[in-house]
Amino acid sequence: MQAPRPTLIRAGLLGLLVLLLLGLGSLGFTLLRPPAAERVLILRSSLDSQGKDLGPGLETLLSDYMEILAGATVTHGKTLPSTAELQQLPPGMRLLRFQGRRDKDLLALSLEWNTVARLLAAQPWVSDVAPAREPARTLDHVVQHWPLVTRVRRLNELLPRAPGNFWLLLEGLAIGDDLAASSHLPKSWQLVEEEPGCATAWAALGDHLYRSLWVNPEEAGVGLNSRTHHAFRKAVDLVPGYPRATFLWSLMLTDTGNQSPALRLLKEALRMRPGSADLYLGVAYASRTSGLLENACRALVRRNDLLGHLASPSAWFAETTYLYLGDHAAFGQELLRVRSLRQDASTFFYQGYFALLQGQREAALGFLRAGSAPAMEPIPFRDLCLAYRAYLEGRVSEGLQLLHEVDEVRGKLRIPDGEWTFKEAEAYSLLGDADHGIDCATRAFVQGFSCADWYEASPFLARVRAHPRWPTLRRNVRERQAELAGSFPPAAFDP
Repeated sequence: MQAPRPTLIRAGLLGLLVLLLLGLGSLGFTLLRPPAAERVLILRSSLDSQGKDLGPGLETLLSDYMEILAGATVTHGKTLPSTAELQQLPPGMRLLRFQGRRDKDLLALSLEWNTVARLLAAQPWVSDVAPAREPARTLDHVVQHWPLVTRVRRLNELLPRAPGNFWLLLEGLAIGDDLAASSHLPKSWQLVEEEPGCATAWAALGDHLYRSLWVNPEEAGVGLNSRTHHAFRKAVDLVPGYPRATFLWSLMLTDTGNQSPALRLLKEALRMRPGSADLYLGVAYASRTSGLLENACRALVRRNDLLGHLASPSAWFAETTYLYLGDHAAFGQELLRVRSLRQDASTFFYQGYFALLQGQREAALGFLRAGSAPAMEPIPFRDLCLAYRAYLEGRVSEGLQLLHEVDEVRGKLRIPDGEWTFKEAEAYSLLGDADHGIDCATRAFVQGFSCADWYEASPFLARVRAHPRWPTLRRNVRERQAELAGSFPPAAFDP
């Protein structure tokens, strides 16, 4: 048999070399690609601190630990999911519950872990007990024994040095109410003064200052030179990519009209913490208020992919991305989900707003009456409920008077949330005052709301779009949206 010609041998060897390189390239990509985030569900648990339950504070701290040190995707639940609900969750998902108590300034903690697969197979919970020790030692014990791969060891920046300050931190982390957060500010400042190297202390201060913007803004200040901005920046400087601090910081920046820095922060944090679902929620909020609706949709899809059947509506705001896209069915479903979780002035406002959009005036009036009850909060949305209710009840002069008071008195004391201001512009337009409507719509633009599609499509803004100043405002909104779209293309936040 004649030997193969050298050219054929060389060709064959070259082909094998190409295949080998392609294989090595694929292997390299696999090795370099970050592993999928582990998913953890923290169940409502208790921590007795001298008769006060600080369980919510410890849940938040443990969530920070798992997101930062293990890159986990963490969510929270009130109770153990039913069998039917467990069957919809990933088999390897881990569930955590705990019981703890304070002994002077020491922390005793008992944790129980399980997986979805083990629970469905009726397997017992795995327990771990840490006796009463200094909180730093107890938390270090938790990290050493938890069933997660610890990718980063960064403990010093996550806890106060003084054991007594650990309990002050948990007290702050347990707060979820705006008024309570504002009242707690002296203690929050005390904590960062005594623990300047503690990122979680700075994040708690930032959270409380951000909440104060709604009820006590002189304590916080507004914008990039504010105390709120400084607190969040300190937290993220100490722990780069800190998910919770970055998420809250992005909300504060978006609410004060600084969407571009918010999106840059989120992009950098997601590069480091791709498993954090809240970061994608921040992307959706900053994107939709900038008019980058495709970016917002992709972020919501990614968040839902991470959380699966445990995905729930944001506790911070209504998800209006679907509304601005014209997907009324999706927005209606979202409102139903929100209503099942909470019924506050914001929820009632958007239900009334949506009913009015659909021409259901009686239903809209019912929602707006409920949202305008004297005890309803948050107050800005209660004011909107009152204004839209006045429109539906034919009390035009009263509605306009209320909006003027919001502008001239209370409006000056509030966070400059451009999306909220846009809803005020729509109210002016509905009540027939196009001059104040165009003023408000322009202010919404100055405050960062640049969703051109909704400026141009909202039926409530019709009178404003007939105003002589409308073409200039429309051009400005379009130009800013285009500028942001150039800086943040849709794929910018993909993992």
